[in-house]
Amino acid sequence: PVKLEDLPFDIPDNWMWIKIKSIANVFNGNSINETEKNNKYRNIQGRDYISTKDVNFDRTINYNNGINIPFDSNFKIAPKGKILLCIEGGSAGRKIAITNKDVNFGNKLACFDTLIINDCFLFSVFLSNEFLKIFKSSLSGIIGGVSINNLKEFLIPLPPLEEQQRIVDKINSFEPLLEKYDRIEKELSKLEKEFPEKLKKSILQYAIEGKLVKQDPNDEPASVLLERIKQEKERLIKEGKIKRDKNESYIYQGDDKNYYEQLPIIPITWIYTDLGSLGTLTRGNGIKRNETTKNGYPCVRYGELYTTYKTFFCKAKSFVNFNLFNKSRKIIKNDIIMTLTGENKEDISKAVAYLGNEEIAMGGDMTCFSNHMLEPLYLVYVLNSPYGISRKRELATGDIIIHMSNDKLSSIQIPLPPLREQKRIIYKIDTINRLIG
Repeated sequence: PVKLEDLPFDIPDNWMWIKIKSIANVFNGNSINETEKNNKYRNIQGRDYISTKDVNFDRTINYNNGINIPFDSNFKIAPKGKILLCIEGGSAGRKIAITNKDVNFGNKLACFDTLIINDCFLFSVFLSNEFLKIFKSSLSGIIGGVSINNLKEFLIPLPPLEEQQRIVDKINSFEPLLEKYDRIEKELSKLEKEFPEKLKKSILQYAIEGKLVKQDPNDEPASVLLERIKQEKERLIKEGKIKRDKNESYIYQGDDKNYYEQLPIIPITWIYTDLGSLGTLTRGNGIKRNETTKNGYPCVRYGELYTTYKTFFCKAKSFVNFNLFNKSRKIIKNDIIMTLTGENKEDISKAVAYLGNEEIAMGGDMTCFSNHMLEPLYLVYVLNSPYGISRKRELATGDIIIHMSNDKLSSIQIPLPPLREQKRIIYKIDTINRLIG
C-alpha cells in the first residue's frame, strides 16, 4: 500500500476517496474532419454525432447539427444518461453535459460510462470548484488538454449510493433559487454598470433646472449678466470682430411666472436665452488627415474629439505645420467645441470644453463657441445634460451622415443662472463626480 498524502479535504467516515477509473469506463470518441462531415455524414440516417461545439456552456447539447453516423458503424457510442466532458482546447473542463439519447461523439470529448454510480452525482462532482482546480492543474500541450489516462487517475470523493441520491435531490431543490439568484445578479451587474452614467446625467439635469445648489439672493441676476453680454456683443460688432446674429431671441418669464415653451422650470433669478446670444459660434477649417504631422503645432480634428463626463477635456492628438496652423481657426482657453457632423445623433450630441492654455488649431466638422462671459464648464454641462442632448438631436438632420449648422445651434435655448451660481454648480458636480468615480 501507498499512503495518499495531501488529499483535497476531509470526508465523512462512510465515504471513500476513489479514482475515476474504478467507477467508470472512460473513453473519447472518433475524429471527423470537416470534409468528411460534409461529404459522408451530413443529413443521412443514423445516430447523432456530437462534437465540442455542440456541447453548450449552459450544460445542454445541440443534437440537430445535421451530422449523423450510420447505425452499423464502428464509431464509439456515448450511452443515454452518461456524461460528456470536453477535455481539450479552450473549453476543456468547462463544457459538460449529460446525454438524453445514445450518440456518437468527437475525440475531444470524454464519455464516462459509470458502473452503478449515480451519474447526476458524478456530474455535480465535475462541476465543483475542486474538480475544476485539479483539471486545470493537469492541462498540458500547446492546445491545452487532459489525456484519458490522466483523467482516469483523478481522485474523487465517493459517498454511499443512497446518499448520492440525497445529494442530487438537495442540489436539484436549490436550482430554482440559484436561477433566481443568477437573474438578480445579472440585473444587479447591469445596474452597477449603468448607474454611474445615469446618475451623472441626472445630476446634470438637476443642475440646469436650478435644483442642484441653493440660490443666493445676493447673486447678480442672470438677466443683468445677459444684458452685459449683449453690451459686449454690440461692442464687438461695432469693432467688426463678429457679425450680428439675425436669429437672436430672448425668452422672458411671464407675469404669471410660467414658461409657455416646453422648457424646464428654472429659478426666478435665472433666465432662458438662445445660445447665439451668449457668444459667437465659428466653424473650423478643414484640416485633412494627410495634412497632419507627428509633431509641430497642435490641432484637433472631428474624429479626435475626446469627451468624458468627468473632465470634458479636449486633448490634441495631431499636429500641423506652421503655415496650416497660422491660417486655421484657433481654440483658446475657455472656448467650447461642438461637433457639427457625425455618423449618428449620439456623436453629434457631444460637446467639449477645452481647458488648456495654449492655442490649438481647429479642424472642420466642428464649431467653436467663444467671446462669452460664462463659466465654460457650466455651458458644457448644459449641452451634455439630457435636456441639451435632446435639443441637439432634435436639430440634427441627415440619413447616412448627420449634420447640424451653427444657425441651428444658435437657436438652442439655454437656462442661464447667475455667474456665481454657475461656479457653485460646477463645484458641486465636480464633487459628486469624484464620489461616483
